[in-house]
Amino acid sequence: MYLNKEVLVLKYKESPSKGLREKIVQHYTPLIEYISRKLAFNRHDLDDLFQVGTIGLLRALERYSPEKETDFTTFATPNIIGEIKHYFRDKSRLVKVPRKLQESYSKIKQFIREKQKTGKAPTIKEIATALECSEEKVLESMEAGQSTSVLSLDAPSNYTQGNRTSPIGSSLLDTIGVAGKEEHLLNKEIIEQAVSKLNAREKKIIFLRFYSGLSQTEIAKQLDLSQMHISRLLVSAIKNLKKVIETP
Repeated sequence: MYLNKEVLVLKYKESPSKGLREKIVQHYTPLIEYISRKLAFNRHDLDDLFQVGTIGLLRALERYSPEKETDFTTFATPNIIGEIKHYFRDKSRLVKVPRKLQESYSKIKQFIREKQKTGKAPTIKEIATALECSEEKVLESMEAGQSTSVLSLDAPSNYTQGNRTSPIGSSLLDTIGVAGKEEHLLNKEIIEQAVSKLNAREKKIIFLRFYSGLSQTEIAKQLDLSQMHISRLLVSAIKNLKKVIETP
């Protein structure tokens, strides 16, 4: 069946037709359904995700070049995932961020930029003091502001240490043509969505620990909390993360 799918794709690229396109969609339906189930946190979204995933498949079909010697399934998978990510992004924009939070986030970014010119990254407490607001308000504003940022499939992974950011690893599209990466891409997307559902403080700690690579001591210093407190918050955040992922 795998060979039949690939043969259909090759035939379509040689001589496109509506009939061949419909057959290709039919043969790749199990893949689209699998990705949709993996990425859906709400079962009611499955039909919508399947339709979006189908659009991703068709767009991948039009962009596919057999000359690159990459099988179509490997090429199509990250494109389907990307189309669904765009759907989640557009859907999230229906929730308008309050103007006060937008203004607060703008001030936070400006303060951070000014502070970084001195070679130091400000702590949450320092930001709150400078803006004359609570630490929770700073975290809430940062969460609201950062939630509007969307990474492209072409964007590299980044490791941040202090005020230095260095690209590492590869982008999602870099994995095209590498066998066995589909499950990794799906798992990565599931984790990113799960993290987005945590509260502001849990999200901040998860980001600092696992994305920025800071130790508990470094996180405690940055958030102006005790290491013991950070340890408890980290355990709680991971427990809630697992709960979100395991919830059908």
